[in-house]
Amino acid sequence: MLKLKPLYYFKTVVEKGSISAASQVLYTAQPPISKALLQLESHWELRLFERTPRGMIPTDAGRYLYQRASDLLQLAESIEGEMHAFREGQCGVLRIGCVDMATGLLAGAIAALRADYPERQFSLHQGDPLFLEELLERRQIDAALVHLPLTLTASDVDSMALQQLCVRALCLADDPLAEASSLSLAALATHPLVLLRRQRGFGMYERVLACFHDAGLTPDVVAQASDLPVMKQLARQGVAIALVPSLGDSPPDTGLVALAVPELDGAADRLALIYHHSHAGSAALRPLLSYFMAVAAPGGRPGEKAEQPLL
Repeated sequence: MLKLKPLYYFKTVVEKGSISAASQVLYTAQPPISKALLQLESHWELRLFERTPRGMIPTDAGRYLYQRASDLLQLAESIEGEMHAFREGQCGVLRIGCVDMATGLLAGAIAALRADYPERQFSLHQGDPLFLEELLERRQIDAALVHLPLTLTASDVDSMALQQLCVRALCLADDPLAEASSLSLAALATHPLVLLRRQRGFGMYERVLACFHDAGLTPDVVAQASDLPVMKQLARQGVAIALVPSLGDSPPDTGLVALAVPELDGAADRLALIYHHSHAGSAALRPLLSYFMAVAAPGGRPGEKAEQPLL
């Protein structure tokens, strides 16, 4: 049976470049580290390092093992944390990912959980849906607030549908368009646009283009981006009108006006909480799921208990 300690020694040597440097970080003498590396190479009958005057350089097999060992050690650390959480009740760190549009929802959840579990700590990760899905798949986070539809294929990942987003057009406050209460597709088609596009999969970008096409219009898309701050900066510079997903009641950024686009009401994605089904009953994740079950329930409010999740 493969043991974790030799893999930990191996991973540290790869990261530090030599056994001597690794021994200082590990507070371990060099001979046990050298022995562990030789045992791994003997076990698989593979060379894991090229030993050069400049240090230890991993071979192709070594680089592959480094990736797999990193994942395994991360999983072992997660298991360790979860078991401590079971032993200590509601203490521990909850790792949550979040897309830009869901930061308000996440802040509300953290405030509610901190009120009930003051010892709870949080590790927060922000990024696009693809990045967060990959973190969840590698079990580097416990849950994530992302846009549907999902691109990951893991069979044990559950999703809880939350708020439906709407589309807002962001333009400068002194732009003549800002005087309108809403914008039509025909009006938008006469201005340069920047659209949100996923790095992979179908989403708002394709739906927005389909709406223009169905209306017999060709939009002037000067840029597409997977990052909302970039889109907002382009709008702030007057380069283009940014068509962004919004929770509807979110205040626009300073210097920008957010205008409704009724013809794009169905083009935005829906927010969802995703998590591993096998972790749903863990002491760390259970309170977060209960909170969002209440948010997802029809007419529900944070803090109320929902009988069934919307999965």
